[in-house]
Amino acid sequence: MKVRVGREALVRAISVVAHSLPGRPPVPILAGMLVRATGESVTVATFDHEVSSCAVLADAVVGEPGAALVSGRLVMEIAKALPPRPIELAADGAYLRVVCGTARFALPLMAVEDYPALPAAPPILGTVDGAEFAEAVARATVAAGRDDTLPLLTGVNLEFHGSWLRLVCTDRFRIAVHELGWTPVDSGKPEPLLIPARTLAAAAKTCTGDRVELGVDASGSVFALGARNARHTMRLLDLPYAPYQRYLAAEHTTLARVDTAALIESVRRVALLATRGSRIQLTFAESAVRLTAGDDSAGHAEEMLPAQLTGPPLTTAFNPRYLLDGLQAVHLPRLEIVMSGPTRAVTFRPIGDPADGQRRLHVLMPIRPPG
Repeated sequence: MKVRVGREALVRAISVVAHSLPGRPPVPILAGMLVRATGESVTVATFDHEVSSCAVLADAVVGEPGAALVSGRLVMEIAKALPPRPIELAADGAYLRVVCGTARFALPLMAVEDYPALPAAPPILGTVDGAEFAEAVARATVAAGRDDTLPLLTGVNLEFHGSWLRLVCTDRFRIAVHELGWTPVDSGKPEPLLIPARTLAAAAKTCTGDRVELGVDASGSVFALGARNARHTMRLLDLPYAPYQRYLAAEHTTLARVDTAALIESVRRVALLATRGSRIQLTFAESAVRLTAGDDSAGHAEEMLPAQLTGPPLTTAFNPRYLLDGLQAVHLPRLEIVMSGPTRAVTFRPIGDPADGQRRLHVLMPIRPPG
């Protein structure tokens, strides 16, 4: 194998597939990255039996077709360190030789025949705008669980509703909902898919410039995400998702309307006095919301913001980081804070119907007062 490629194109392609390189591979060969050159294209790929990624090297010139398997992380580090000049990759005998100007590297080859075959592309369910999908995934997954001993909560529940999709994540303390339009290939309604959140978030970031194809295999166990120059597959979580719909109810006793950016900045300032494990308190009364945090040992912080209030005054408190995550996930100029009691779930939602037709909700459980 012998190919010539620009440094930027190589770094970009490796970045697409690097997220599926296992940190601690069960067998050394799964730490490899497969470089394959044909008469028409050059691809780089990784696969660990759970997640696969494949990217096309743009504008690569093939001198000799072939394949080479080398350490993925080592190639990534070398490519990033090289100057912005053309790079030659050549496999000969036991090494992949990397040449860029006067810089030369010889990387030990692994056995290509021992590398697992990449999954075939599954049937396509439909397409979605890549940038919108990546944004929806990023904003939903802030609420996904991080505890791998509770795998159900580490996933994104992807639901199909006619011409729109719904992504839902929860870690028991909060729920993020993000909806967006899509174009299904037929009128059928696929079953919801529970996709590992971290894997989907990393893959979606690489597919922001094109229409993205969404697919699932016949067994319903592998999800695929494909764009013009990249394709990813990931094994689904075979678990029923947690029932969440009752927490999205519209009933409320108190509703406050505030400026999103102003509230985010106020929370950031007041939270400086919220020590680890403490809370930030929001008191809604008349035409303002008062934010307070701190204690006698750490000090106190307080700030007032204008708010349009409907219903009786109410005081509630939150984990500062969770509150910021929720406010940033809504990501629209003004929002409604929907409350039905100081210790009941609070919904943050945009005011009115957003122009892009997307629905964004973030539900957050308050912290109960001490005692």
